[in-house]
Amino acid sequence: MEKERFFKNLIKVSVGLIVAKCFYLQIIRYPYYSALSKKNCIRTIELDIPRGKIFDRNGRILAEDKPCFNLVFIPYDLENPVKEAKLICKLISVDKKRVLKIMTRKYLNPYDRIIIKKRLSKKEVSVIEENTLNLPGVFVQPGIEREYPLKEKASHLIGYTGEISKEELERLKEKGLKIGDYIGKYGIEKYYDDYLRGIPGGVRVEVDALGHQRKILGEKKMVPGNNLILTIDGRLQEIAYRALGERRGCVVAMNPKNGEILALVSKPSFDPNKVEKYLKAKGNPLLNRVIQGQYPPGSIFKIITEIAALEEGVISENDRIECTGEMEVGDRVFHCWKEEGHGWIDINLALPFSCNIFFGTIGMRLGSATLLEYAKKFGFGEPTGIDLPGEKPGYIPPPQISGGPLNLAIGQGAILATPIQLLSLISTVANGGNIWKPYVVKEIVSPEGKVIKSFSPVLRKTVYISPETLEILKRGLRNVVVFGTGVNAQVENLKVAGKTGTAQRASSELELPTHGAFACYAPADDPEISLVVFLDTGSSAVAARIAGNILREYFSDNKILGK
Repeated sequence: MEKERFFKNLIKVSVGLIVAKCFYLQIIRYPYYSALSKKNCIRTIELDIPRGKIFDRNGRILAEDKPCFNLVFIPYDLENPVKEAKLICKLISVDKKRVLKIMTRKYLNPYDRIIIKKRLSKKEVSVIEENTLNLPGVFVQPGIEREYPLKEKASHLIGYTGEISKEELERLKEKGLKIGDYIGKYGIEKYYDDYLRGIPGGVRVEVDALGHQRKILGEKKMVPGNNLILTIDGRLQEIAYRALGERRGCVVAMNPKNGEILALVSKPSFDPNKVEKYLKAKGNPLLNRVIQGQYPPGSIFKIITEIAALEEGVISENDRIECTGEMEVGDRVFHCWKEEGHGWIDINLALPFSCNIFFGTIGMRLGSATLLEYAKKFGFGEPTGIDLPGEKPGYIPPPQISGGPLNLAIGQGAILATPIQLLSLISTVANGGNIWKPYVVKEIVSPEGKVIKSFSPVLRKTVYISPETLEILKRGLRNVVVFGTGVNAQVENLKVAGKTGTAQRASSELELPTHGAFACYAPADDPEISLVVFLDTGSSAVAARIAGNILREYFSDNKILGK
């Protein structure tokens, strides 16, 4: 009897515990297990984050998203990651090591979709679909790809996008990004990423135990990012790219009246959709020479030397200095580029003929400190502030280690400048003393066409140049092209003013010892465009010819900037 009572009580207790547990699981913990169940069988498959379009100043598209198909997987749904990775490698062209690595990795959120390969071809989509039963958790998903119509012609300017790295994710996690998302990595794409990046869309699907999609439950509409309207003229961008040819170097053009960048080209260039090919390529193709190349300014610096000499009164317009082709300074012999010399010469001929003896002499009268002070006035040694990532400041050395006034006066010695700084210099002369901040984005516009932000010209500072000095200098720059070292830049029916520059250095980050350059503006009497051509190797005469070719083609249809 007691045994029977014991078993009855045991059964009652057991049933009570089961009921209590069921109550706990189905009532108390219902929200948790319901969510977990839905997470296992209902997935929201996010599509790529849509980006805004990038237009040139005339409405030409320079970057936009286009539909494509991507191969993705859900880590949680993989049955045999190694086996499936090997099968994928047999079916389509992919990096075997990378695929194996990403499919066997442990993920913080195993329900996230991970991209195996973007931009599948029709054939690849077909072969994956044929093998879908052997690839649980792996599927083809609609996506978007970034298209750059100008490709290599504008890669250093527009930049490219790429999958976010762990380091970037840690830095940007508060913005809601996750592994697998693509962000701007370079150029405008990087600098304005927050504006260009949109809100991802997605598809809610029901999956079976193997992870295969069975039913589409709904969609979340993607919202594209904002569009950018640039100051760039796409036509001039192409002209500059063609004119530079296969030479290593760069071309950059600006409206000297307001700082709008009209073109920016750097070579070697790269394909923005195949960046990995260029990471270890020769010639530093990922270096934006316009804003990151730091070089001796060469004879273009003679513009500053002339301004300093005339403003400080160490020379007047008609003072003459004899150039015999060389001069002794201490135990050193200083040479002019013209071996036989220029004879007796004044400032009106010294600049067009770029006489080293003349400028070296007045540089010694000025001294290193004064020359460096004037260089700083014109913005050397600090970034211009252009809205592109990675700009270098150049280098203004202390006077005692500058290389001496003889070298500084002709743009040699320890001083370094970027091509964008040389462009700022020639533009400042062209407009009479205003140093404008260079910029490449004019407006940020919403997908609906509403202007979110407009960028107006920013005057960094004004350098006072007396009218007398400016007149002498501008006349000299015009004569550089009329009969001086820059005759190759002559364009029929167009007045061009400019200055050639050749610089030697024992070594550089590019391992190239000699640079040729030409800085100019046109028309000389009412400048609409300023231009710098800088060659890693080559003469200033070649740089001048390239500049002339660019201006000739650009003005061939009587184009007026800003209209």
